[in-house]
Amino acid sequence: MAGAAGAAMEDCALVLQLIARGVPARFPNVKYVVPHLGGPLPMLLHRLDNQVPAQHPNLPEKPSVTARRLYYDTVGHGSEAALLCGWKAFGADHLVTGSDYPYLMDYESYTETFAYISTVGLPQPDTDQILHRSAHSLFNFK
Repeated sequence: MAGAAGAAMEDCALVLQLIARGVPARFPNVKYVVPHLGGPLPMLLHRLDNQVPAQHPNLPEKPSVTARRLYYDTVGHGSEAALLCGWKAFGADHLVTGSDYPYLMDYESYTETFAYISTVGLPQPDTDQILHRSAHSLFNFK
């Protein structure tokens, strides 16, 4: 069971450590790509904004603002709820296609890691942004 949830929890913990230590503010030109849609992070942004500043009063901005400066890959193992939550939390321009290749789950193919993005009902411009433009602009692909 730890493997099924552990990676996503670690991804969230990574972002929380980056925020608490002010790393994105200190290194604004570094582009961070967090795996697995940030794990549970999208659901915690409001709570973080209300609770973290008391523990870390010297943060340069609300945790949600910092989290929205990062990028997140779309590895959600086909979970429409996870993709929709990440999309609402971070926006299509901060979601980049990703896969766990070569570590695919037994129940999903490499193609399915991307196909679900087109079937969740996002507005077509946002689907196109995620599938075709976010990574290009993030990495300055020509």
